[in-house]
Amino acid sequence: MTEKFSMLNGQDPVEKIILRSMNEGVITLECNGDMFSVNPAALKILGLSEHEVKGRHFMKVFSTDPENGPFMAIFEKVIRDGSPSFHEEIVFKRPDGQKVDLAIASSFLDFDVCGPGMQSVVMVFRDITAFKSLERAKMRAVNHLSHEINTPLAIIQASVELLIRKEGLSDKLVKPVERIRRNVKRLTDIQSIVEEILNPTAFNPRPFPASILIEEILEKIRVQSSPRSVSLTSRIENIHPDIIDPHVMRVILETLVKNAIENTPDQGEVVVTLISVPGGILLQVQDYGVGIPISDEEFIFEAFHNTQPTDEYSSKEPFQFNAGGKGLELLRLKILSETCFFEISLESQRCNFIPTSLDVCPGLISSCPHVTGPEDCKKSGGSNFSVLFLKK
Repeated sequence: MTEKFSMLNGQDPVEKIILRSMNEGVITLECNGDMFSVNPAALKILGLSEHEVKGRHFMKVFSTDPENGPFMAIFEKVIRDGSPSFHEEIVFKRPDGQKVDLAIASSFLDFDVCGPGMQSVVMVFRDITAFKSLERAKMRAVNHLSHEINTPLAIIQASVELLIRKEGLSDKLVKPVERIRRNVKRLTDIQSIVEEILNPTAFNPRPFPASILIEEILEKIRVQSSPRSVSLTSRIENIHPDIIDPHVMRVILETLVKNAIENTPDQGEVVVTLISVPGGILLQVQDYGVGIPISDEEFIFEAFHNTQPTDEYSSKEPFQFNAGGKGLELLRLKILSETCFFEISLESQRCNFIPTSLDVCPGLISSCPHVTGPEDCKKSGGSNFSVLFLKK
């Protein structure tokens, strides 16, 4: 093994050029765990030299620090199970003591290395330290702001309620005070979401009639969104899941359906589906609305990422077309997914008649000059959020 090892052993000139130019680290292993090749980016990210990895078993290289157990576990799992993995995030401690956040994926090469019918493993990883640091900084800022606004917000809310109840409030003051009350509620709702993000409720899965709960939630949303003319339909299997927390289901459904309605023009449709699948239970919220531009899809689960110009959010009521939000609700779902055993993903196609976030949909299908009716509108764009509740 030592004699044949090189940083890019076994590759033809084109492959060597590609691997040398990659920003991602690439390590290939023989099926017995010996490292077969390592590209320069991998050495740089992990803080290692070619001499330290040359011809050695991965455990001898990475087991020197117990904090790198999760990193080694990924290697061990793919070799043991013979199945690829996708986007696992871990922290790696370098020999110089610095820690880097890594996103790792594993697969297999097509040629035999260890013997007939056996393939070598390829590990690809990228350094996401800067991204994770920014993410942690955001959370610290959100935590600080949450504490800062909590007390004054409670005082304002109590004062407004006192003004509303007070006898003799003049007609001129009724509307301004009501406007203040409405916006204070908006702030308290944001505060509530922030608190759940920072201190999520304990995960408590238990059996419940999913179809009854979902229909109850959807009926409540139909009433809340009644000023709009968006059809809200469902296709729900009659199942009693025991892997879902009903509170989490409610939070997910209320968030995604509200988001879907706000992105769908009047005369459009939103469809909620719940089915059993081999990996668990799949919830989908499909809208036939404006869709999300490609440039925004990667950041859709991050807080404070607006998919529209910021001033478009200023005066909108919940469920209004293009009402938008600050992204806190979707961030909350992403954080919940880490502790409540579900995966959330998005597929979206931006309406081809309004390709950028600066293009405007009229908000009423019959007013759109590009389509003849709802069926044409359905074909032009939309988004599908999928939530897979995982079997343990």
